[in-house]
Amino acid sequence: MQIVLACNNNWGQGGQGNFLQRAALGLHQGGAHSLTVYCSGTAADTATGIQVLPQGYSWASQRLMATPLLRRRRDWATLWADLYFDRQVAQHITQGTGNLDLFVGVAGQCALSLRAAKQRGATVWLYCLNTYLPFMQAQIAQECRFLGEQAIATMHPKMLSRFAEEGAIADQIVVNSEVAKGTFVAAGVAPERIVVILPVVDCQRFRPAARNEEPFRVLFLGTLDPRKGVHYLVPAFREAAIPGAELLLVGGYSTRAMRLFLERTLLENPQVRQELWDVRQIDPPLLFGRCDVLVMPSVEDGFGVVALEGMASGLPVVVTEHCGAADVICRGENGFVVPPRDSGAIARVLGDLAADPQKRQAVGRQARATAEQHTQSRYDRDMAHLLQGIGA
Repeated sequence: MQIVLACNNNWGQGGQGNFLQRAALGLHQGGAHSLTVYCSGTAADTATGIQVLPQGYSWASQRLMATPLLRRRRDWATLWADLYFDRQVAQHITQGTGNLDLFVGVAGQCALSLRAAKQRGATVWLYCLNTYLPFMQAQIAQECRFLGEQAIATMHPKMLSRFAEEGAIADQIVVNSEVAKGTFVAAGVAPERIVVILPVVDCQRFRPAARNEEPFRVLFLGTLDPRKGVHYLVPAFREAAIPGAELLLVGGYSTRAMRLFLERTLLENPQVRQELWDVRQIDPPLLFGRCDVLVMPSVEDGFGVVALEGMASGLPVVVTEHCGAADVICRGENGFVVPPRDSGAIARVLGDLAADPQKRQAVGRQARATAEQHTQSRYDRDMAHLLQGIGA
């Protein structure tokens, strides 16, 4: 089977880059006799035998992000980068020879490529790493209004129209969670067109560590972005009023409003700290082993692999109903699920965990056991099963 996978991200870097690597391994193990991966960047280090072809970067997008007054228009930058990448991949597909059995492209990045692959007779899959994009857009817009930052972190209308075109062309839509699938179904997409394949965590790298230090520490790990909901976690932490506790925010801000929010938060709350860690470059227990609970207060997240990483590290995890990681959480047993934008619900969970060390240890053990089920081999099996439908 001849397969092409395309994702506009650097191989193995960040959330999408990690997905790209895992998906490529799954397709490779699942039945691809020949797999070609198109990604962004200029180099890709892989020893798997997979052909990885970086397509460089959009000059226009990079120029925009380097211009002070314009770089706030991330919607333009993302659109231009995706259009550049899509045109490159579509050209490769059009000029290709021989059979092409399957094309897999990431949502918002592949309208031209999907059409080119269809014209060559391939089955085409749309892989959506987030929820249904108009749903995602609505959630982000609500947070921008809340933060007083209009239309900065939202998607360009052209991107949404390309996404609609991709959905119409695709033979199958693959998502990371039942939570994400539900947003597609609510928008009128037929459930039988949507397949869920849950993400993967490396349980050798992310592992429990002895927790022998004070104080009770709450961890947020990720970009300080309106979509990630950290502005609901801070008031939740204050409301919980846990004596001596600390809130550790690990990540950089993405917008001006979030920078101002963070500066004000750190100034007014000495028990809230920000640190910058590159988790790719450290041994994860150095970070997770200092903390007692991980909170992901996202207003939208197709899954949120950080949750699985926290669970693999033996931490109780708190996520929202809009976070795909809720799929793997049994409430109160291996983690906690709260409504989005509900600081009070987060505060109650934090208070309960701080007051009961035995409970948080028990929940952490169950979280680790759950994470151990989400291996690359399980992903490979799920992908192989899906590929059987097209003759792998």
